[in-house]
Amino acid sequence: MAAFLLQKPSSPVFTPKVLLVNDDAASLLALASLLTDREDYEVITARSGEEALRQVLTNDFAVILLDVSMPSMDGFEAAEAIHSHPRSAAVPIIFVTAHYADEMNRLKGYQRGAVDYLFTPIIPQILQTKVAVFVELAKKNLQLQHQKQELEKLNLDLKEQRKQDLEHINERRLAEEALRQSQEELRQLASYQERIKEDERKRIAREIHDELGQNLLALRIDIAMLHARTGATHPKLNKKVHSVLDHIDSTMKAMRAIINNLRPTVLDLGLNAAFEWQVKEFQRRTGITCELLMPEAELVMDDGRATALFRILQESLNNVFRHARASKATIKLEHTGSRLLMSIADNGVGIFPGCRRKANSFGLVGIKERVSTLGGDFAINTGQDIGTTLTVSIPLENTEHGSGMPLAAADNSSTSYDRRATDVPLTQKPARKRTAISRRKVDVA
Repeated sequence: MAAFLLQKPSSPVFTPKVLLVNDDAASLLALASLLTDREDYEVITARSGEEALRQVLTNDFAVILLDVSMPSMDGFEAAEAIHSHPRSAAVPIIFVTAHYADEMNRLKGYQRGAVDYLFTPIIPQILQTKVAVFVELAKKNLQLQHQKQELEKLNLDLKEQRKQDLEHINERRLAEEALRQSQEELRQLASYQERIKEDERKRIAREIHDELGQNLLALRIDIAMLHARTGATHPKLNKKVHSVLDHIDSTMKAMRAIINNLRPTVLDLGLNAAFEWQVKEFQRRTGITCELLMPEAELVMDDGRATALFRILQESLNNVFRHARASKATIKLEHTGSRLLMSIADNGVGIFPGCRRKANSFGLVGIKERVSTLGGDFAINTGQDIGTTLTVSIPLENTEHGSGMPLAAADNSSTSYDRRATDVPLTQKPARKRTAISRRKVDVA
């Protein structure tokens, strides 16, 4: 029986599909030409939002590239319709448009469930990298689903065996132990998926920075030299070169934004700097007043724990922005005894009964799984019109394997919880000991 339980399930043969939706045949052909040379996924096209809906009813897609401006049903309406169907509720959508480039339309796109918002002309490497990430995630998700089905089948077999052999106490004890083991393996598998996803994000961000970033920098230097030399002799050419420089600067800015979305480089400066940067970026992007309270001493821990806490903060602030309708958020980070405590509180409308049971509400579930993987505790205190407080508590040492990187202070100064988020330079290299940014009160605003 033990040998049967440890047998690895076979992986299914699966080719992910990518859906391209655009009413313009030329644009659709150009977009498809950037992706059709790939062998690890299949590209399917649609000329309207209605045709895209018919496709998602019969196919499972790794990602959908959706044009915003379409007749009869625009991209926003199509995205909302796609996510309203249970089969396609979790399919990631990337809006692609040559118009609607203002912040309001971008915000509208994200509110409709988009994971990204691209403007044409599109850089092929960036598009291919984004699609490759979602294709890989689709493969991993299918593999997890297949393994979960196999584990569930094993559990059913175990239950049937227990019904048939009630008199054999020892065999029943082995079956129960096998059931617990399978559940633990499923949890470890989910934890492994998170680690793989973070490692992949880090790898892609590094490759974009090293390859695309260096090429853009070299290109900008050459164009800048051309701009300087044509200033007096070729004024028309000089004006055109200046426009090219502006496009290169915009591309480099977009590249830095993509890198920060995949893996913020500020994480390499330490947890304190990462929290300050994330809170400041959230306030700049949403206009919600934020207060960050954390120790003056640097919080030092292993990269896995720091990344998990940073992702929990990101997801919590996104929930505040999307659902809380709050005007202020307070983030507090402290360590007491042998545990690290983090709380995110807002003054919004609270969580209504049943909201956490929605089919597509995975934010809080993801936070709970991250905290559980670290061996910590997760609690929510909420009520209508009194706001929501999310509290996370994790041990300072790794409890899964009995050892790990303990959390420590970078200096012996007294602990204070009245420092707020300040600017963190993204180009600063990580150091062994980070100098405290400020010991006086600094408003994030």
